[in-house]
Amino acid sequence: MANGRHWINIIGFLASCALISCAQVEDPCKTKSRISADDKYCDKYWECDGGQPVQYDCPNGLVFAGKHRGVTEGCDYPWRSNYCEYPKVQINPPIGTEHCDWLYGIFGHETSCTRYWTCWNGTATEQLCIGGLLYNENAHSCDWPENVDGCQKHPLCNEDPNGNVPLGKSCNRYWQCQGGYPRLQRCPAMLVFDRRSLRCVVPPTEECDVPTTTPPPPEEAQEPRQDAPPHRSHRPSQEFQDGHRPQNRPRN
Repeated sequence: MANGRHWINIIGFLASCALISCAQVEDPCKTKSRISADDKYCDKYWECDGGQPVQYDCPNGLVFAGKHRGVTEGCDYPWRSNYCEYPKVQINPPIGTEHCDWLYGIFGHETSCTRYWTCWNGTATEQLCIGGLLYNENAHSCDWPENVDGCQKHPLCNEDPNGNVPLGKSCNRYWQCQGGYPRLQRCPAMLVFDRRSLRCVVPPTEECDVPTTTPPPPEEAQEPRQDAPPHRSHRPSQEFQDGHRPQNRPRN
């Protein structure tokens, strides 16, 4: 049976070679790396196994990048380094799970412009863009708001997308708008937030005396809700965390 499978792999390799010029197809057993890209499909590759060429699939959603490259098994995200350019295509169909269009990839959040999903073997982990950044589906990473189209800004920041806004009756906490999105901030020790100048000042002000060390009420520590979050379509974007590796390498 083993010899039969080797012959099937050899026949498949030769058939692949016959579709285009054989000069474009490398026999992995004749290369130093013992591995070579498929001539038609960017999510497949050939590896020398027991002296014979054997075809493998990249994990679902990834494409072949080269030996010791990419995020796993020599495979990487399709948008990186033009690994999957015409006329090559991905032949394997997507396998979707909750929040993941493919088993591996990075996808925009369905309702938030500041969050996104990293998917590893079909398991989605929610991530947050910090520092006023938004998720850019074209760049597959967090980016400055002016580079991200189609994101609704928060009503708190309508007057000034990069200004400060008072937080209820709080004397030392306030909202700082960053690119149209509010971030909860606290004045430095012994300062209070002045509602007129919209900055932290030495007390007293008309509303506040010397601040106390009493922690703020729970409702003041929560992020503001956005009544009508924009719809975000699923599209395949930062590195996955270390320690996550797929368990099996699929074969044809």
